[in-house]
Amino acid sequence: MRKNFSWHDLRHKWWGLPVICALVLIPVTSWLSPIIMLPEGRTYLIYMPLATCVALLMVFDWAAFPGIVLTLFLRYYLRVGFDMSVLMTVIYFTSLFLAWLGYRWQAGNRWSAPLGLMRLAKVRVGWLLIFLTFFFMIVLQIVVESGLLPGYLGMATAEFVTLRTLVNLQAMILGILLNSHVIYLVIRLIRQPRYFRVLRMMLRKQRAPGVKRLEVLLWFVVLTFMVTLLCIPGLSEPFTKILLSDYTLTLLFPVLLFGALRYGYYFISIVWTVTLTVLFNNYQGFISEHGFTHNLVFVSALMLVYTVTLLLMSVLSSRQRLLMKKFSAAALQDPVFGLPNLRAFNRDLARHPRSMLCFIRVSDMDVLSRNYGMQLRIQFKQQLALGLKPYLQDSERVYHLPGYDLVLRLNCEDADKKLQYLHDYLEDFRLIWNGLPLHPNIGLSYCTVYSPVEHLPILLGELSGIAEVSLTTGQPESNKSDHSQVQLEIKEKVDMLHKIQRALDDDRFVLMAQPILGVRGDSYHEILLRLFDGEQESLVTPDKFLPVVHEFGLSYQMDMWVLRHTLMFIHQNRVRLPSLRFAVNFTPSTLCRPTFTRDFKTLMLEFEIEPFQIVLEVTESHLLQNMKYADYAMRELRSYGCRIAIDDFGTGYASYGRLKAIQADILKIDGSFVRNMLTDPLDGYIVQSICQVARMKHLSIVAEYVETEEQKAALHALGVDYMQGYLVGKPQPLASLLEFQKN
Repeated sequence: MRKNFSWHDLRHKWWGLPVICALVLIPVTSWLSPIIMLPEGRTYLIYMPLATCVALLMVFDWAAFPGIVLTLFLRYYLRVGFDMSVLMTVIYFTSLFLAWLGYRWQAGNRWSAPLGLMRLAKVRVGWLLIFLTFFFMIVLQIVVESGLLPGYLGMATAEFVTLRTLVNLQAMILGILLNSHVIYLVIRLIRQPRYFRVLRMMLRKQRAPGVKRLEVLLWFVVLTFMVTLLCIPGLSEPFTKILLSDYTLTLLFPVLLFGALRYGYYFISIVWTVTLTVLFNNYQGFISEHGFTHNLVFVSALMLVYTVTLLLMSVLSSRQRLLMKKFSAAALQDPVFGLPNLRAFNRDLARHPRSMLCFIRVSDMDVLSRNYGMQLRIQFKQQLALGLKPYLQDSERVYHLPGYDLVLRLNCEDADKKLQYLHDYLEDFRLIWNGLPLHPNIGLSYCTVYSPVEHLPILLGELSGIAEVSLTTGQPESNKSDHSQVQLEIKEKVDMLHKIQRALDDDRFVLMAQPILGVRGDSYHEILLRLFDGEQESLVTPDKFLPVVHEFGLSYQMDMWVLRHTLMFIHQNRVRLPSLRFAVNFTPSTLCRPTFTRDFKTLMLEFEIEPFQIVLEVTESHLLQNMKYADYAMRELRSYGCRIAIDDFGTGYASYGRLKAIQADILKIDGSFVRNMLTDPLDGYIVQSICQVARMKHLSIVAEYVETEEQKAALHALGVDYMQGYLVGKPQPLASLLEFQKN
């Protein structure tokens, strides 16, 4: 049988916990409020019932009003009868309703946020403190002056703004400013006891780093001792005058300020609420002097200043510590990948006397990023790091390195087993990208280090080179193994990179020209590139330096260097060598560059070269899968007047299917088919089929590696338009064309 109501209903319905809390807490806080009876009437030092109403609204929102109205009516009905109880209830309700309405209007959805939140401080102070207290006192003053309410009952007198009214106003401000937070916490704990965990967490979170229990205990002892001395009665007169004067209250401020700066807003608000309540209920030293009311106003104002200062300093110090924690955490984390960075890696290495480092190298990530975008690299590294976490202990972490690599810091226990687990996971790892499983080759290198680790960048560079070996062997590789060959290859690659960069800066490349002869008598030359090695006094062939150029992203600079110097040669020798035509090779990445066509046309205009004089040779590759850039460039350059040649057709990624979509004028048959076409029937058939397809597309055909008259005759029979090879001419320096023309 279903129960009439549940604990959930009791906590959230207006007739449940909101009414019960109001019926209990408003009378209790009224009884706890420090009161002094003056000839003008009852005077409060801290007025807590209004603070209780604010706390109820902060927890239950509009559902708190029925309980508040019922409690206030009963409270005054039992004391002064029906008429006055209705009047007092209306005053309370109107003030609270208007203040809460204004606060909810400005606070929005954040109205129930903790009371220490700085972003809502102005709204809360404006509506729930200043507006509520002043509106309440003004309405109460009007009612008392009109004779509807006796002065001894309310907190105002028939005279306008007396010292008693000022003390009561300060008492209400003190109650809302200080006690409302403590009462709010009490209601939250009653409503949900598990909130105690949140409260304990906030107390720890707002505490300054390095605070010990002994420090807190000593602080409590000093504070308790001072409050006890102020509240203890019956001490000798001289001692009382010296120790327990009004001035002695100021000695509490440094102690409490220290607590506010060290222990945070939640802690100091609770402690100061209890301390101030005890002081106002027990410390009576200020009423023994002459000018009692003036002393009362002074002490009340002093406590209000204390309260504002302590709460403000505690909130600011807590917020400052929170921001420092955020800044420290941000400094140790990469903002894009969300992984710990090298600074965190350095810190963790220093914390552990002995560690094992694992370097993870992901190959082909540059190609994947170029095709699928930067988001692929980010997601790949994030998913890879997330998948590695189950294999790591609590103190072991994955760190982000610039580029495409990751590094792990592991404890040295069971190192072999951990390495095997990591290797197996890396072997099986797949990233599903738009439904496509991606699994680039991943290398793993490792070493053991002892803290402190010096020359960390050099160590990571060595591990990076060893990870290259792991890409080949398919096994984790240690720095203790013999990798002299790998180090030698890395050194040679770096040396070659320096030579290439110097050659680009100092114009130390050499342009060669190889003739391409047409069967109808016309001809042009292909520009070939060599690197002059000053140390060896020799020319380096492209197969030695072009892989390094592509790996380190220098293709565009290289291609534009070749184009510029080719156009410069035509411009300087246009009289001696009129109507020169050259075929210039461009890498696919250059052709796919959005600014290539603009830069190409700029150089052509600079050297006053006609478009028909340049043939752009592009090698088919997987990079031309990005057809929207390649097709746009080829269409624009063809319309400009240049001719497009597809180089090395029949090898690599070239296919007949893509030939249908590519806009070109010339098709160059790869020399590997031409060389053996007379002895290998398959090569001969391939050359024949390429020629047939080219004629159907109305493409001119160039055959490479033509070395014999028999090959030339066979190619001529198949309809080849141009021949290139040692039979026609070998590559010669570009300047040799001038000597040839002279002869």
